[in-house]
Amino acid sequence: MSPFKWLPVVDPDECNGCGACLDACTPDCLEIDDTAVVLARPDACGSDEHCIAPCPVEAIRMAWIPCAGDPAVGRWLADRESGVPAGAPGA
Repeated sequence: MSPFKWLPVVDPDECNGCGACLDACTPDCLEIDDTAVVLARPDACGSDEHCIAPCPVEAIRMAWIPCAGDPAVGRWLADRESGVPAGAPGA
C-alpha cells in the first residue's frame, strides 16, 4: 500500500485558470492544462498549502492522496486510518 501525501486537489469545474496559485507555488508543482490548473509534479510539493489562499474562486483544497515519492518532501502518512506519519517507527 502506498503512503499518503497531503496534496492540493483542484476542482476543474471551479478553476478559472487565473494562475494566482501558480505564482504562490514556490516548488512549481502546478501547471495550467487547457483551462484549469493541475498538480503536475506531486513529488515536488512541500504540502505547504501556499496555493490555496490566492485562489479567488476557492477551487483548491488539500487532501491525503496515495502517492509515491521522497518522504522528506512534504507531509506524509503511512495510512489515513492510523494517522501515523510515514517513516515513523511502526509505520
